[in-house]
This record gives sequence, C-alpha cells and structure tokens, in this order.
Amino acid sequence: MSIVVCRLPKAGLGNHLYPLMNALVFGRLNNLPVIIIGYHHLKIGPYLRKEKIKRKYNGYFTFQKNIIGETIDRARVYIYAKRFETMKEPPVEKIAGPVPSNKLYLFEKLPTYHNYFIHLKGHRELVKELLYSVINPAILAEVEKSPKPVIGVHIRMGDFRKLKQGEDFSRVGHVRTPEHYFIDVVNAIRKINGKSLPVSLFTDGYRHEFEEIFSLDNITMIEGNADIVDLLLLSRSSILVAANGSTFSYWAGFLADAPLI
Repeated sequence: MSIVVCRLPKAGLGNHLYPLMNALVFGRLNNLPVIIIGYHHLKIGPYLRKEKIKRKYNGYFTFQKNIIGETIDRARVYIYAKRFETMKEPPVEKIAGPVPSNKLYLFEKLPTYHNYFIHLKGHRELVKELLYSVINPAILAEVEKSPKPVIGVHIRMGDFRKLKQGEDFSRVGHVRTPEHYFIDVVNAIRKINGKSLPVSLFTDGYRHEFEEIFSLDNITMIEGNADIVDLLLLSRSSILVAANGSTFSYWAGFLADAPLI
C-alpha cells in the first residue's frame, strides 16, 4: 500500500488550496488514500496587523477534524514516513504501470507565481469536481443562495504593502494593486457595455480604505461571509477583475468560466 499526504502550509486560503488540490488530484488519478494535516495552524500575524480577515478556516472542509483527530493523523503520517519511502512533490499525473507499494507521496510546497497552476491546469475540471466535493455542504448552500456578481472585483490588502512611488505593481510582489487600476478597469468595462454595470467588491480591507472606488456609482462591498464563500462567489462573476499577486484572486479566476482581467 502507498498513501498521499498533504501538509498544508501556514498561509492563507489560496495557498492552502494548491497543495491540497495537487494531493487530491494525484490521489484520485492513482486510486490512493489521502491524509490531510496542517489545518489547525494558529496565525498570529493578522491579529498583530489588525487585519479584518483573521484567516481562520475551521469548518470549511469535510476532511477537517478536531485537534485530537488531526493529532492522530499526524502520528499516522509520522509512522508511515518511518516505514515508507517519501516522494516529495511528484508530478500530478497517473503513474505508468502498477502503483508502487510503500511510498508516501508528499505535497506541501507552493509553486512560483510565474506559473502558479503549472501542475493543475491540465486537470481543471477534475480540480473543480474534487474541490466542491470536500467543501462543507453548508458553505455550498450559502454560495448557492447568494446572487452572482456581474463585475466581481477583488482588492487584496492585508499584509501586502503599499506601492512605492515609481514602482510598477505588476513587477513587484506582495504589494497592493493601486485603487486607480480597478477604477480604470471598471470604467472601461462599463464604457464597452454602455451601462453602469453593478460591481461587487471583495476585499480583506476596511470600507474606509476605499474612498476612490466608492466615488463610482453602483458599487457594493461584500462583507460578512466566510473567506471561501467569497472566493466561490467571486469565481461566479460574469467578469472577474483580479488583484495582482493574490492567490485568492488566482483561484477564483482558475475556477471561473468568465473573462478574467
């Protein structure tokens, strides 16, 4: 017997989804059991920075257990790692020939931003199927009863720093996409359409941080949802405007069947 292990990083939701979906897709393709650990991380940074979103994801997925349950799974992984050969980050594909025995296939790393979905883009429909299959049904019900955005805009704030004067936001990492960029894009879309299409703003920032974009008409800030509800709602936008460098945006775009800007 061999197993697949996903060790979730101490990171945000978007960065959780990458190793998670690598592991689930690899497990499905090779008919192997998957053990998932690492979802009880305590993230102190959002509290210290006084961010609106605290990045707590308990209850999002059906595989999540209480701390005791996860501790037992960690112990199982430790025992398997002692007995089996660990194969780190194998290609996400069906193994040629019979699946070897006594292998532990480990997924825990994140890809580069340059080609974020390099291992998953060939399995997009399977990724969507598996992701929805492990999301808590209550989460999916919340998404289903919410209206689909027309123009969905995501503005990443949090621990991203402000852009310095003279910097090009598309060429530096972990910086906030300037607010005027989103205004220009929304105005361009509306000009092409000829109507003041409604905009749903998804963000981890506070309302008072967005005076410029709220100078436009027909803008609604989406608040009060679990992060994964917002991600799935954003992915259902008729037009999706993403934030540069945000894996939350990238995942919404990957799941979306819509124009992505």
